[in-house]
Amino acid sequence: MILRIAHFYSGVIMNSRSQYTRNLHDHSRLTQGRSPPSQRITGMPTASHKYQDRSFDNSTRNNSHSDKDLVHTTRGQKRRGDSPEVPPDRTKRPRDSPHVRNKSSSSASEHNTKPSSSSNISDNYIVPVSRGTERITMAIWHYFMNHQMSEDDLKKKLLLRKSLLSVLTGAYPNCRLFMVGSSMTGFATKASDVDMCLMITQDEIDQKRDATLILSSIARALRQCSFVRHSQVIRAKVPILKFYDQVSHSQVIRAKVPILKFYDQVSGVECDLNINNLVGIRNTHLLRHYAYMDWRVRPLMLFVKKWARFHDINDASKKTISSYSLTLMLIHYLQAGINPPVLPCLQQLKPEMFSSKTDVRKLSLSLQEKANFTSKNQATLGELFLGFLNYYTYVFSYGTHVISIRKGKCVNRNEVRTLGDSMQWKYLNIEEPFEGSNTARSVYDLHVFTRIMRVFKASYSFLEKSRDLEAILSRPF
Repeated sequence: MILRIAHFYSGVIMNSRSQYTRNLHDHSRLTQGRSPPSQRITGMPTASHKYQDRSFDNSTRNNSHSDKDLVHTTRGQKRRGDSPEVPPDRTKRPRDSPHVRNKSSSSASEHNTKPSSSSNISDNYIVPVSRGTERITMAIWHYFMNHQMSEDDLKKKLLLRKSLLSVLTGAYPNCRLFMVGSSMTGFATKASDVDMCLMITQDEIDQKRDATLILSSIARALRQCSFVRHSQVIRAKVPILKFYDQVSHSQVIRAKVPILKFYDQVSGVECDLNINNLVGIRNTHLLRHYAYMDWRVRPLMLFVKKWARFHDINDASKKTISSYSLTLMLIHYLQAGINPPVLPCLQQLKPEMFSSKTDVRKLSLSLQEKANFTSKNQATLGELFLGFLNYYTYVFSYGTHVISIRKGKCVNRNEVRTLGDSMQWKYLNIEEPFEGSNTARSVYDLHVFTRIMRVFKASYSFLEKSRDLEAILSRPF
């Protein structure tokens, strides 16, 4: 199989380069003079572009899709229940606030208050606010509107995928190329790179040996493409804690997962390519459905990552929390840390859609088939962010509980320690929803974990008093 990469060194590369140039020309011609779709939507705020990429469909083996096929834009006013990310208009009714003020509470739902609610018009959206958290809400909303990935950004990434697939099919005629990660879940910013998964077989492959050889061959081939810069294979190093048998001291080993990194000069996009990472495809499918079930999820997630990066606790290579783990933490809070919940447990509600046994080639990102769930929680962005900080400062029990969005609740640590390497369950425990491993195993150092907790506590304390995000973004804690 690996020897077939020799096709790259023949006319396949030149043909693919020409095809990529034609794709870019066609893309420019199609979009020239076209005004962006209207974002004027009455009612609650929501993303005006509902992307329906078909990179999860069997039809992506060919390159015949037009821009209209790849991206579907929804215009005009949405009716109630038309889309999972469009909630009904609730700005005219008072609502309960789920914000937790009592630091000693054992549940985030036991201390609800009822502040007066109102709304604020921003960028042609009616953004609901509540008395006392207006500035927090509007700051989060403005950050989201200014930094979310645009439709044009997505089109560039889809064009890169389409062109890269035309290169790869020369060596692997039956391959699939999936866009995964934040670019497809909806949690990407303008500066986010694109993650792709090349699926060359339905069988498991040796990531340490075979995947590295395949990616190295692809890297050598891509260096001959004029649109590729800085092509190199790296090993993403994820710290894993592993104890010696019956001995108290520990040893840190590294799990090596090869990734091909390169820069596309035409679109200006950085790309990470891996081989046969099926879990990444399933996660993208699951998180995308969560992202668009409620209009508040995406703004909250983008701001949580901004806050975590500012305080330097969003980097697994530094023994802190990865972006994926932060996403699971937010989803868990919206599932189980607040009452009524903002999000359901999709793997319990729709097990046939989100099963680990489903063929990934049958997964779709169209959001046409969705779970029948409407949240009764009417909290604002400011209230939810404060509640998120409070939950992980005073409510969640790190010593005994494991976050599980698969079950939509906390599970006991003893229930997961028997799965695989029990020593990976250390200070921050987050169950991977399909594999069952700990996604936060990078947080194995006690001093680093203590600093993370200090950031959560200080952020909640300062923000609860000032109700101004500048209080937690002016200096690192």
